[in-house]
Amino acid sequence: MNNPGMTEVLFSLILVAIAIAISRFWKINVEKDIAIGSVRSFVQLVAVGYALNFIFDLESVWLILVTLLVMALVGAQAASSRVTKIKSPFVLILFSILFGSFVTIGIMAFLNIITFEARYIIPLGGMIIGNSMNASALSMNRITSDISSNRLTVETALSLGKSWRESSALYFRDAVTTGMISILNSMKTVGLVALPGAMTGMILAGADPLDAVLLQIIVMYMILMAVAVTSVVVVELTVRQLFTVHHQLK
Repeated sequence: MNNPGMTEVLFSLILVAIAIAISRFWKINVEKDIAIGSVRSFVQLVAVGYALNFIFDLESVWLILVTLLVMALVGAQAASSRVTKIKSPFVLILFSILFGSFVTIGIMAFLNIITFEARYIIPLGGMIIGNSMNASALSMNRITSDISSNRLTVETALSLGKSWRESSALYFRDAVTTGMISILNSMKTVGLVALPGAMTGMILAGADPLDAVLLQIIVMYMILMAVAVTSVVVVELTVRQLFTVHHQLK
């Protein structure tokens, strides 16, 4: 594959045009979304490319941390916009994403599996935060929906003397599982159905396929831990918001 330049990017717009044509022909009515999405992705990715060049050159620990924080803030905002049954979910989601992501990255850096350099931490952090963002939104929506739908069952359990934790235990497990389902499915089919992004990128860049595979395994394990921690933390924090200190359902 040739090193892509702006000319190749412009030629690839043919694919966008085909997608718009398909939408118009079958009256799917997503032409506007396709056009806006294509322009936004171009602008955002080019801006990120220049920003990463700047960050990589400086190699500042504080700048790396600020970049991860900005990613988490944007991710938390996007995830909280999908949550409808709890007030002010942003802070809970942000804390959960930061906790899951930084614990995972911290362990990998402590074990010296990855070095704390911008070119490693930021791309890996982006993948971890992106997956944690989706997991937090799915988990929070599931726990609030389940407890709301089973309010009578929960209140009956509370009236029989069970604590809020015991009354919500089943829904807690289901919510965490929902948050983790995407990464669990990916791990079952990776390499058989699709080649993941990190591995594909390395192979396209000319790396040895086995080296790419080993890196991808590490990345998937990192995402698995981050998603598991994020899901548990966000469900724990959400459940505590749904009950009073006297074990009553709000």
